[in-house]
Amino acid sequence: MPIKNFHMKLISTNLKNLKNSYILKKSEFLYNKKRITSYLKYFLILILSFYLYLILLFEYYYKIKRHPEDIFKKHRVFIEAHRGLNKEIYQNTLEAFSKTILNNIEALETDVWITKDLIPVLVHASGPKGNIRQFFNHDGNVIELTWSELSTYRTLKDNLTIPKLRDLFKIAKNKIFINLEIKDTRPDLAFPLIISLIEEFDFFDQISISSFNHIYYHKVLEYNKKNNRNIIFGNLYGLGNTNFNYTRKGSALNMFWTDASQEVCKKAHENGMAVFVYFGMNDSENYQKYDKLVNYGVDVICSNDPVLAKTYRDNLYIKFKLNKIFFEVINYIKRMIIKNSKLIYN
Repeated sequence: MPIKNFHMKLISTNLKNLKNSYILKKSEFLYNKKRITSYLKYFLILILSFYLYLILLFEYYYKIKRHPEDIFKKHRVFIEAHRGLNKEIYQNTLEAFSKTILNNIEALETDVWITKDLIPVLVHASGPKGNIRQFFNHDGNVIELTWSELSTYRTLKDNLTIPKLRDLFKIAKNKIFINLEIKDTRPDLAFPLIISLIEEFDFFDQISISSFNHIYYHKVLEYNKKNNRNIIFGNLYGLGNTNFNYTRKGSALNMFWTDASQEVCKKAHENGMAVFVYFGMNDSENYQKYDKLVNYGVDVICSNDPVLAKTYRDNLYIKFKLNKIFFEVINYIKRMIIKNSKLIYN
C-alpha cells in the first residue's frame, strides 16, 4: 500500500508538473504570438504608409504635373489638316483632300475664292485679287479668270488642277469636317455663293467658316439668326496679333500657334468661344509643341503634319483613359488601406 500510494503520488505530481509546464509554455507562446502580431501590425502599417506615399507621389507627378486630368473632360482636341495632306500631295487639291479622308483625319482647312463667272474654287492665292503665279504654271488673278480659264492651270508641284468647292463637298459628305477659310475680299458677293452650296449639300453639321476679314463674322451671325443655324465662325488673327475680340460668343478665335496661351484659352472659354490654332507652312511640328497647346486648352490644331498630330492626340487620349482607370484602381486601394489601417489600429 505505501508503495502504491507513493506511485500514485508520483504520478499525480508528474501530471501537475506537466500541466504547469504546458500552461507555462502556452502562456509563453501566447505572449510571443502577441509580440509577433504587434510587430507585424507595425511593419504592415509602415509598408502600407510607404506604399501610400509612393502612390501619392506618382499621382502628383503624372496626374498634376504632366497631364492634367481634365484635358479631355470637357472636349477632345480636334486635328485639322492645313490645306489637306499637303506634305504628301500639293495643297488645296482634290488629291490632297482625298488623302486626308483616307487617313481618317477628322477635319481639313482650305481656302476659297470666287472666279469671274462666280464659281467658288479652292486655292491659296495672294493679294486682293487672288494672284496665283507663285504656285502655278501661269500668272493670273482668280477673280479675273473664268472657271474654264482657271481649269487649265497646273500646280508647279505634282501637275494638279484647282478644284471647285462643289467637288470637295461631293467627296467629303458625311466623311470629314471642313474649316472653310474665305480669302475672297468681296463679302457681299462671295458669302451668298458659298452659303448656297452649303445649303445644296446640307453641309451645316460639317462646316465652319473662318476669315481674316471679320466682316464675314457678321455675315455668318446674321445668317444664323435668320435661318436658325449654328455655323461656327473662326475669327482669324495673323502672327503676333493678340488683340483678340472675346465678345463674339459662339464663334472661335483662330490664331497662330505661338500666340496661344493658357490665359487666352481660359478667357475664350469663359466667354463661350473655342480656340483654333494653326501652324505656318514652314513651321516644324513635334510632340512637345502639341503637348504645350493641349495643356493650354486649345480646341483645334490646324497642322501641316496631321498624321503626326493625330497620332500624338490619339496616344494622349489612350494614356488619359488608362490613367483614369489606373487612378480609379489607386483610389480603391487607398480606401482599402485606410479601412485596413483602422482595423489594425483597433
